[in-house]
Amino acid sequence: MEQDTRRGGVMKGTRQARSDRSREHILQAALDLAVEHGYQGTTMAAVSAASGLPIGSVYWHFKNKEQLFVALLEHCYEVWMEIHAAPEGLRRKLSRGITGLTGADPEQYTKEEALLKAATVWALSKRLGGLGEDSEVRAAYLRMRAEMFKVNVRRIAESLPDEVTERFPDMPAKLTVLSLAVTDGFFVHANSEVHLDLDFGEYADLAARALEGLVDDFARRAAEERR
Repeated sequence: MEQDTRRGGVMKGTRQARSDRSREHILQAALDLAVEHGYQGTTMAAVSAASGLPIGSVYWHFKNKEQLFVALLEHCYEVWMEIHAAPEGLRRKLSRGITGLTGADPEQYTKEEALLKAATVWALSKRLGGLGEDSEVRAAYLRMRAEMFKVNVRRIAESLPDEVTERFPDMPAKLTVLSLAVTDGFFVHANSEVHLDLDFGEYADLAARALEGLVDDFARRAAEERR
């Protein structure tokens, strides 16, 4: 009896491991397709073909495409949190955010990061080509983006001089807004039909110098006030 119980536990564990692997294959296939074709261009049938798993297996794990994409965003968010686990200076943030999205990233910009950036467009008003307000995918991304904003504020604050954050406590949030505006803007440009021969690395450097100069200016103001 004890042996049968152990055997049953092993079989159950093996089935669960196979199920987990299948789920991972499905999410990876969905990630590859979504980065290339977007939300609308990624179908459950295409995910089935790309993952090598039967369509029934895809629907067993995810009842519909919205549920699949919510899980995919959650996976991408977990990867993003690992990447941004340490203090992050403005220069590195802008370099990843601008050059990474154009395929010229020296730090191996991940597909997970690329998908989260693409989801920015999905979250736009439906009148601008985004998903509808009742979309579970849109709602999930907006929740994650709010949390990512808080993390960005903390990471930037940790990289700033103490005198700046003490005298200007709202500075990390303002720098986060500016850096997101810049990287979101370059994402839209890089994926538009206006193909200009731009050196995105150069623009990342210019953006970093501009924001670093802003930090230096506020540091000088804080120093002058202490005198």
